[in-house]
Amino acid sequence: EPIARRIGARMLLCLVGLPPAAHVGGTQAITLNPIDGWAGVSGTAAEQPTAMGAGLVLRVPSALDSFKGPTATARYELVSLADTFGPALAEVFHASGSFRTALIGCARDVKVLFKIGTSLADSASDHDEEGCRGRLGDVLRQHVGDRAPTADEFVSSISSLCGDHWGGFTSFESKRPPPGALEWHQDWAAADLQYAFGACRTVMLAFPAAGASGHDVHEGEGILTELVQLSHEFSTESLKARNSYRGLSTGEQDRKAASDLGVTEEHIVRPRYCRGQEILVYKDAEHLHRSPRATSDPAGRARQAIWRFQ
Repeated sequence: EPIARRIGARMLLCLVGLPPAAHVGGTQAITLNPIDGWAGVSGTAAEQPTAMGAGLVLRVPSALDSFKGPTATARYELVSLADTFGPALAEVFHASGSFRTALIGCARDVKVLFKIGTSLADSASDHDEEGCRGRLGDVLRQHVGDRAPTADEFVSSISSLCGDHWGGFTSFESKRPPPGALEWHQDWAAADLQYAFGACRTVMLAFPAAGASGHDVHEGEGILTELVQLSHEFSTESLKARNSYRGLSTGEQDRKAASDLGVTEEHIVRPRYCRGQEILVYKDAEHLHRSPRATSDPAGRARQAIWRFQ
């Protein structure tokens, strides 16, 4: 049984139904659940919260009812590397910059193995399964040792977090995000709504840049993807098909969609990256997301790469 299927109660922040909330203008006053044991009181010794920002749920305006689906039922999760892949891999991931770099170098192998068994495995060039298993497996064994997961276990553990449909794998390895990633957006196109409004979830595995020691990784904001939780499933791609969006660039369309929805600072959630909460899981149709601003700052260099599974 894949390791990820056993994480159950050990997840730091589980998918839960949205609790009842009072409406405040265009928001629903729902605060983030803290990590177990976080006192959240000034002057006390306590762990940091799971995320920064008010994180109020954005209520989809009634004027946009034709673009929304059912009421949102799930919130994002922060999942532990140790619970997903085992404590041995998690320890080496945090301690060894060379392991993280070698793993990033296996991105193509992960992409091929992630496609196996799905409708996306349709290219002859993607069927070098044994070669991919060998390269990824060698990296895992060389750095983690006897307790390393196999290549198949590694990929199945992360893919099991995605839900019923897998939309593909992408590795963003530049310290600068791709064009448009800094704007609030969704990944699913209008033609993909059967999946976006289904059980599919997006899984983000972040590779933070090394700290001053060259080994200890950076912790905090600016590594994991920033989110806005919506009150309902929603399709920004359908919204952008309106006449008022014609002639605008993709970035301009994303900015207009965020403005039409009423996104403000109080809606933004900035998940905090640290040991025990290295993987972000969320449902794309129920969120807007963007790359953290710190990632685009050459002086910050908060993250080395991020892998997206869908």
